[in-house]
Amino acid sequence: MIPPETDEADSEQRLSMVDEALVAGTIANTNGLLVILAKLVSRGVFDRDDLKAFSDSYSKPLDHVGMRENELVTQMQDQMEATLAELMRYLSERDLGSGGRD
Repeated sequence: MIPPETDEADSEQRLSMVDEALVAGTIANTNGLLVILAKLVSRGVFDRDDLKAFSDSYSKPLDHVGMRENELVTQMQDQMEATLAELMRYLSERDLGSGGRD
């Protein structure tokens, strides 16, 4: 039998089914937002400052207790960071090609 302290600590590390559903919904929303964001960047509507603000604000909900330890959340965060880095690279290359104008 699992000692009560271990069982309680373990249950605090796991997300409930409701939390898991919220994570799944957040992942779907993140994917959609990243597609929209990429289109806005390619059309010149979003710049570096906008991407930074988006990244900073989008990370805050992930600070909820236990969320960052969840593998799905980690994958989502990694995907978002990789996409934002790629968009920043795109902006840099575009700026180089246009002589530094934004």
